[in-house]
Amino acid sequence: MTSQIDATAGPSRAEVAMDYARRMFERQRVPLPPLGFQVDWSDQPSRHKLYLDAPKLPLPVPFANLPSIGVEAAAARAAGPVDAELPSLDVLASVLGCYGLIDRRTQLNWNEDSTAKLRPAAPVWARPTASGGGMYPAESYLVAGSQAPLRTGVYHYDTAHHSLDRLSSANRCEELAAATGVEAGLYLVSTLKFWKNAFKYNSFSYHVVTQDVGALLASWRLVFAAAGHTVEPVLWFDEAPVSTALAVDGRTEAPFVVVPLGPTRPAATQAEPGTPSPLRVWEKSERVRDFELVERVHAAALVGNQARTPRTTSVTLAPLDRSGGDVHLPALDESAKDLSTSLRTRRSSFGLFSARPQLAAADLGSVLATTAQMTRAGTDVEPIPRQDPWTRLWVLPNAVEGLEKRAYSYDPATHQLIRAGEFDYGEVQRHYALTNYNISEVAAVLVITGRLQALVEAYGARGYRMLSVEVGQLAQTSYLAATSRGLGIGAVLGIDNLAVDEFLGIEQTDERSMLFLLLGHERVGRAGYDHGLHHRPAQGDPR
Repeated sequence: MTSQIDATAGPSRAEVAMDYARRMFERQRVPLPPLGFQVDWSDQPSRHKLYLDAPKLPLPVPFANLPSIGVEAAAARAAGPVDAELPSLDVLASVLGCYGLIDRRTQLNWNEDSTAKLRPAAPVWARPTASGGGMYPAESYLVAGSQAPLRTGVYHYDTAHHSLDRLSSANRCEELAAATGVEAGLYLVSTLKFWKNAFKYNSFSYHVVTQDVGALLASWRLVFAAAGHTVEPVLWFDEAPVSTALAVDGRTEAPFVVVPLGPTRPAATQAEPGTPSPLRVWEKSERVRDFELVERVHAAALVGNQARTPRTTSVTLAPLDRSGGDVHLPALDESAKDLSTSLRTRRSSFGLFSARPQLAAADLGSVLATTAQMTRAGTDVEPIPRQDPWTRLWVLPNAVEGLEKRAYSYDPATHQLIRAGEFDYGEVQRHYALTNYNISEVAAVLVITGRLQALVEAYGARGYRMLSVEVGQLAQTSYLAATSRGLGIGAVLGIDNLAVDEFLGIEQTDERSMLFLLLGHERVGRAGYDHGLHHRPAQGDPR
């Protein structure tokens, strides 16, 4: 990885990103390379990055002292003005705990690991944040200066033990300031360790993991907001000094999001990357593979020390035709579970949906409105107040009170659904490639779309990566919003994107479907066992 970008390489890098995206959208019709790929489950990597020599710092129990606040209120606060106070170690423990282990999955469902996970040697652990395929490829780091609530140094969050690995005692904040253009006394960084996902999803993995890091970012934002902090993540930064500070290579594991914490100001100086600390990391897999498509698109999205130029093209979503009429959704009300409880009890509803009773319009409206709040949360690329949301929410209803079986788009400004094209809902199941959900039992399919081509034209290949991060944020917010209302939900990428674009009537535009969320009631069954690792009475939980 280099920190200098050849100016003549820009258009070709954008083409690489668009070619990769096209292949992802067409993958149900045109198989991805490598053809004939088989997952070697016997040589899969560990779900946790484990350092062999780093001393550990135990962390407070996550969410134990998090103020009781609804998911809706937390999402609204996350889109507010940036807070200038350093978070406490207790708050950081809850933020980091969004990717830690909180429970063991034992309930039977339609997923492929439903029986295997009951064996002691193959447990499946629950985490507050969703991840494609349950692979959890993101890693979390803290880079602390002299004013931070822990000793100066670089730390890695150990998801297996809810503790911090102290990787270095050096103050690397100056390097992160130079890389991001934002000077702060504490930084929270998320990286992606590609092999943790690619061993299963091969060439498809980059499309999945970039949304995964967005899901983690949404959890961070919401927990910070609940604790009274609002953050502005940096998405455009020089990767080399950040990678060096974290002692990662930038290729097999690379930084994707940097969150400055506490008082900030524009960085006044440049800094040369220091020397990474030699650290030993346990690798469970005997063979670690690379995949050409993933390598190419990741390299294309790197910006090095290239300054972000002001965009001259609009990325605003085109206004929709409202001639078909609008459907007013009920006014918002308070959900039963607060954010902390929703984080503890979040899960995917594999095969558990029931189309009866119908989904109330108020429940649908609450999930949509809460999710849409995250489109207003600012970054360095689109600071608050955001004027140009990159994404749009759509609804394909099957069993929702008062809605026809046709496509609708959601207008967050008026809290209304706009009637779009008609389609046969039964076709959605036909275009779903997996067997872990019965789409006919789902009350509604939510679709997240975005103007991918416009973002790539505005920001180069980095635009694809940044859009995926925003899509992931919306997905995790939807998960928590649904959980807070006692609804079932599941994110899927296995529905044919091209078919859904036709359902929505956007196939002739540059707007594209990016992710699908299945929403509805779950079948009533027996309560499961409580395998929680951090015991606290769950609000709204009858157990």
